[in-house]
Amino acid sequence: MKANKKEIVNKKDEDFEIGDIVAIKSHPLFRDHNKIIEFPAQTSPLMLVKEIFYEDEHKKKTHSEESGNKIASLEKCTCVYFNANKSEFVEVTIYSDLLKKYNDLKYYRKVKENNENIDLTLIDEVKSYVLADYNYGEVVQFKTKKLEHRKSYQDNNEKISNISFQTPDFVLSGIKEENNKDLFYSNGNIKRKVSNVLFKVMWFNHYQQKFSEQYLPKEFFVEKFFGFRNEDFLNNVARTGAEIGDEMQKELKDENLLSKN
Repeated sequence: MKANKKEIVNKKDEDFEIGDIVAIKSHPLFRDHNKIIEFPAQTSPLMLVKEIFYEDEHKKKTHSEESGNKIASLEKCTCVYFNANKSEFVEVTIYSDLLKKYNDLKYYRKVKENNENIDLTLIDEVKSYVLADYNYGEVVQFKTKKLEHRKSYQDNNEKISNISFQTPDFVLSGIKEENNKDLFYSNGNIKRKVSNVLFKVMWFNHYQQKFSEQYLPKEFFVEKFFGFRNEDFLNNVARTGAEIGDEMQKELKDENLLSKN
């Protein structure tokens, strides 16, 4: 009975769960328009919550003594994202008040059904993802893979960037249960929330030219859903072909004008 009591304490503060997809509130895809107007290097990563820490409200200073303004909060999240340039996972700790769940990100795809254009959101698809079970050697994917892949910029020339958070596919190579301690304060209030099970995943680290492995929460990984689906692949090919064709026509037109002059 005591354990059940601990589970419901601080329930009002549990806005985030382990494995939730989050982003800093200033992420451009939270705005109403569909394409990012910032440079890719200015676009922050989508992250997954690894740990939630609840401060002791009797000890934590959340407001400025001088002005009385709020300067911190009682809840902070340790989040993880993938730095594709260095092919490594990065951890960052951010107050939860500065974060927002992915549900309000704006991703749309036009499809025609009964001669009507319908907006399908990628968010609905992500909500249907199935968490991966552990099977040694099975290929799994990071939850943010398709969300990062589908980011579109207003200027097509800015799609190629030195900054990327796209992930490769991963191979399950180990598992361990976490014997977590220091999860509660002495009064029974929740202190930390973490995953009970960690998956070890392997991938090729192009930056170091070797295979890397790392333990991460099981809640980070879903069943393999995206290599290129035929529909997405064909759409990308068609779009790319059209863009290339337009560029070639423009170049030929420019060359003809130059030759005439």
